[in-house]
Amino acid sequence: MRIIFFILLSVYNFSLTFPQYHSSEWGSITSFLTPTGMQITDEGIVYTSTAGGLLQFNPYTGEFNFIKIEEGLVYLDLATISIDNQGRLWLGGGNPKGCLQIYDPDIGLVNSFCDDLIVSINMIQIGEDIAFAVFHGTTISDVGILEFELDDEGLPIYKDYYTEFNEDGIAEIRDLDLSYDGIYITTDQGIFYGNYSDNLKFKANWSEIYSGNAANQFLPG
Repeated sequence: MRIIFFILLSVYNFSLTFPQYHSSEWGSITSFLTPTGMQITDEGIVYTSTAGGLLQFNPYTGEFNFIKIEEGLVYLDLATISIDNQGRLWLGGGNPKGCLQIYDPDIGLVNSFCDDLIVSINMIQIGEDIAFAVFHGTTISDVGILEFELDDEGLPIYKDYYTEFNEDGIAEIRDLDLSYDGIYITTDQGIFYGNYSDNLKFKANWSEIYSGNAANQFLPG
């Protein structure tokens, strides 16, 4: 399904380029031709995050739908996409505006989180009552993870951020994974594990389970 969809997207031969803001304002030029992630709902509808907004594809009708500012998004340059257990799409913004947007295909935008010190959100993992996202800040060395608590409706409430994982510091987070009791991050300085119940602000509460810079992905269990 994913391979077929990307082939369809690549041969879509007209320009899918839109201004980031309304035509009366200055803004960056974004394009639906740059996919950054994909999720498929239980109904089989395909959603792709792109550098120009959210792209919806219905494989049963062959129709594309372009979800942009007019449809409720607050920022179009999307770096990542995830899906929660209610079928809502979590969208992470790319440089220079790292907004987290929660989009319900039946309702529209239901929640968003933006911070001037966050320039991109590149990975999102959603648990039962907690969620984490990889962020990049305004400087090259400012990289870490954001923690969100989930309210009664499963929507995120910002809790904290974490950047201290070891003595040397990290420059890149390559993978992010959740287990029933903790979080694993794969970095350019190794793989680290932190338990939810600990104060993850302190690097002493992160355990290094792999040292070295060769790892790109980790699968808990």
